Amino acid sequence: MLKKAKWNYRRLVLPLILGLLLCCAALLLLTGFGIRYGFVTSLPVESIPADQLKGACAQVGVTSLEGTFARIGSVYSSDDEEEEAPVGGTQFCMVKLNDGHYIAVRVSGEHTADVATFSQAVADMGIDQARTLSFPLIRGTVNELPDNLYALFCNWADQYLEDSDGSEAFYEANLHKLILDGDYYGAFPQGTVIFLTILAGLLLALAVALLVFALLGNFDRSVRAGVKAVGREALEKEFAEAESYAGRLVLGPEHTLLLHRFSSELFNTKDVLWAYARSRRLEGGKLSWFFVMKTGDKREYSVCLGDAKLVQAAEERLKSLVSPLCTGFDKEKQALYDKDVNTFRARVKNGSI
Repeated sequence: MLKKAKWNYRRLVLPLILGLLLCCAALLLLTGFGIRYGFVTSLPVESIPADQLKGACAQVGVTSLEGTFARIGSVYSSDDEEEEAPVGGTQFCMVKLNDGHYIAVRVSGEHTADVATFSQAVADMGIDQARTLSFPLIRGTVNELPDNLYALFCNWADQYLEDSDGSEAFYEANLHKLILDGDYYGAFPQGTVIFLTILAGLLLALAVALLVFALLGNFDRSVRAGVKAVGREALEKEFAEAESYAGRLVLGPEHTLLLHRFSSELFNTKDVLWAYARSRRLEGGKLSWFFVMKTGDKREYSVCLGDAKLVQAAEERLKSLVSPLCTGFDKEKQALYDKDVNTFRARVKNGSI
């Protein structure tokens, strides 16, 4: 019985710890451990060798961009669309690498305003003057360019690159099917990766806390203390002859053992001063019955026995072990117990309550 009490929490706590660890691992795998990109130094995308581009942490300056080939959700800040560049949403620009190829660049967030400002400066003062302006760098990860965006990228090449014949050979000679996803950690937006990583960290911390809590014996602390004070052999002998109810309550003449889902409790049976039944209505209208025991030092122990007959049998057994014992619940008893437990004890002894 004591062995069962000692490892009672195993049934739920250990699977819970395993489940938390699996969820943590799943979240990190979902992001491709993208948080690592937050600790990697980004290199200028123009200077990265072609065979090292995919998956690289890279950066590009706004003034290095050479136009926009697609937009999602961009709007004009005024009705004059010919005079002002669209802002907001997501824009897909391009940049020329040192090897002569172009790759796409995803621009979103505050960088879209920088791109609009740069585009307006090019129109107002020319490309050379506009490139003297300073803007925050666009940092992100180089990923494969989706087919639908690659088709638009190729359309741009057909319109603006010389000698375009619309062939696959021409596109391969001038374009990389890659995109620098600005503000991305791997294949996901930076904010998403950070959120999921924090969530994974919280799950990991909870799993570790539960494991440490279990290893320190906090789920069966009172049982361990009882074994140390009385002796395992004496307690095992007592519980071997004791009455057990629903596998959750063991009433011995000297000690009582409660087996909860997550923990076990051991206390002196003679300490109980008041015992009564308590019901709780479950979903669907069914009642679940608890057996409540309160001690003279205001400790309360409650165990779910499920059936009202089991609670009644436990109460009768406790009466035979503890005398005097107050049974049954009413508000007068509760008020007196809460206000003055010594007076409550005295009235139990003289049978006036």
